[in-house]
Amino acid sequence: MTAPHTDPRLGTILDERYRLDARIADGGMSTVYRATDLRLHRTVAVKVLHAHLASDPVILERFEAEAIIAAGLTHDNIVGIRDHHVSGSTAYLVMEFVRGLNLSQSLKSRGRYTPRQALVVLQAICTGLSVAHEEGIVHRDMKPANVLISDEGRIKVADFGLARAATAHTNATNFLGTAAYISPELAKGEPADERSDIYAVGIIAYELLTGRQPFTSDSAYGLAFKHINDDVPPPSALVPGLSGELDELVAYCTNKDPEDRPQNASFLLSDLRQIHDSLSPAQLDLGSATLGGLKDLIPPATSAHTSVHEALAQAQEYRDSAAAGRAANGADATMALPAAAGGPTSEDATRALGVAGDQTTILGGAGHTRAFDETWDHAQAGPSHTQALEPREQRPVSARQARKNAKAAAIAWKKDAQIPTHQLAPRTPARRKWLIGVLLVLLASIVAAVSLFFGMGPGAPFQIPALKGASASQAVDQLAATGVKAASREIFDDKLERGLVVGSEPAAGETIRRFQGLQLLVSKGPELFAVPNLTGRPQAAAEKDLKAANLAAGKVTKKYSEEVAKGVVLGHDPEPGKKLRRGSKIALTVSRGPAPVDVPSLAGLDAKQADAALNQAGLKGKSFGKEYSTTVPSGQVMSQKPAGGQVERGTTVEYIVSRGPRMIEVPNMQGKQLREARETLEGLGFKVTDKKALGGLFGTVHTQTPAGGTAPEGSIIHLLVI
Repeated sequence: MTAPHTDPRLGTILDERYRLDARIADGGMSTVYRATDLRLHRTVAVKVLHAHLASDPVILERFEAEAIIAAGLTHDNIVGIRDHHVSGSTAYLVMEFVRGLNLSQSLKSRGRYTPRQALVVLQAICTGLSVAHEEGIVHRDMKPANVLISDEGRIKVADFGLARAATAHTNATNFLGTAAYISPELAKGEPADERSDIYAVGIIAYELLTGRQPFTSDSAYGLAFKHINDDVPPPSALVPGLSGELDELVAYCTNKDPEDRPQNASFLLSDLRQIHDSLSPAQLDLGSATLGGLKDLIPPATSAHTSVHEALAQAQEYRDSAAAGRAANGADATMALPAAAGGPTSEDATRALGVAGDQTTILGGAGHTRAFDETWDHAQAGPSHTQALEPREQRPVSARQARKNAKAAAIAWKKDAQIPTHQLAPRTPARRKWLIGVLLVLLASIVAAVSLFFGMGPGAPFQIPALKGASASQAVDQLAATGVKAASREIFDDKLERGLVVGSEPAAGETIRRFQGLQLLVSKGPELFAVPNLTGRPQAAAEKDLKAANLAAGKVTKKYSEEVAKGVVLGHDPEPGKKLRRGSKIALTVSRGPAPVDVPSLAGLDAKQADAALNQAGLKGKSFGKEYSTTVPSGQVMSQKPAGGQVERGTTVEYIVSRGPRMIEVPNMQGKQLREARETLEGLGFKVTDKKALGGLFGTVHTQTPAGGTAPEGSIIHLLVI
């Protein structure tokens, strides 16, 4: 049965201080361990750079610089840097140890987050990122695995700066952003800035809200292609009921054009707070019945925190253990000294015993030794000098002392084996010595020439200076003075004048050999774009034409036009064909349609006359029926809509024609009391007048005019009352 693979670093001590206790995570650049700081007796996290990267001097130089930069980022939402070490063979970074889970592990166990949970986590991420962005530091590898949630409820961003260090190594390009969260510009090999981090945060937001990544593919190249070409779908397509503002948030952060994203984490943090405040409790807690609240995000504590008194006790225990070990080593050495009396000199014996004392495995230190088992195997393979010196009656030694003695014997045997016992060839003749001397001189000359070539000559390393803004001739002369040849290539640039250096390939700060040379990117001024002909185009179409031509719509002026429909461009400034810089604004003149006209009054006109009056004013007439009227004669317009003011030319004016008064049958009220007669006649719509004879003593209607037949509504009925 095959034994399980174990990490050879586990249990080792870095720089006599950091003991590697457990392996936490592996990455493309490094491995992370949980470790113990033996000086301060606290748990830390140690990130050890892979050996093939630690051998590259450019990587080490950048690793050290980035460690210093990352150590300057002090904030509750950023994993703190405690220490770092860079040497010829080992490089590591010491960070605070965060007990809990990373965001990727939390998502796997929970599925997805509620909007409230997601917004709180995103605000914490952006708070940490904003501190870095304010210092001009770009993370470049934002992903859920680099966001930690502690068992105390704190959210911290990890791994600042390491992605930048990896850009110098040809075998570490896969570290530049995990493909599932890589921004389009990084996927295309373009420079990254704060907006690349914002894109990754947008992908994280989508994953928090839906529990899935927006794109899937069988390869990293396939994922990168989708990030370049495909739009991120709205989260509400997978989780119905999500607020539209969350869809807009994801679309805003993941826009393909960096110019259309939040410019840094501070801007995004402000947007997140505004969204959080604008959503209702029901929108924020969508799905909380199964996903829980904010407290449910805090992972359970897996181990008790060490108190100050416990740390002091551990420190004392460590000191006592170390003192006991030193005392045991001294006693073992004293016991072995009598064995040297009858053998080699005491100096040789002391040397053999001294080697056995250095058994601690230290990675990256000057005293690196092999593990116990390997040394013991070699000691068993060769003759044991220690056993030959021991007297017959010697006290039994401990297993530990036996291993020390065996190792000392093995080392002594190796030293003896290197001493020749026979001369295998006669002395070298004088001519051969002379030839060997010439060859040695020639070899030394070659070595000196190569050293000169790579040390101070054309092969010497050269760090490209920042040349942006200098004239091309000055830059060429400056490089030539250092022995570096420079070619030139013109490119458009909107900010620098023609003839000034925009940059270089390789970029400033990169290291090359002097003989390799470089290419200067020289500005040929801003790229100019011709103004398209927009006359006769609808306003929306004209604005799209301008955007396609790398221009923009400026001030919009609207004018009345009798010939051009409303919303169509009448003209623009500058005229078509003029060439302008990218993003220049074009003023548009847009038609408001025909000018408004006054609505004429149709009172006193019949239908035919009303239509003629409206046509003459540029309007249309339409009869809306007939109604009875006691005031307007039959056949005349009694009302219109609109009744006046101004309207657009061609508007339809509706009017109603009078039927005249309604004809009503008149009842005969003779013999009725005046009060009853009046109420009946007025109730039918007539007007009543009365005349009293003999003082109207009885109040009875004597005569009525008219006393029957029909009469127009509103006509007068005369009554004579006695």
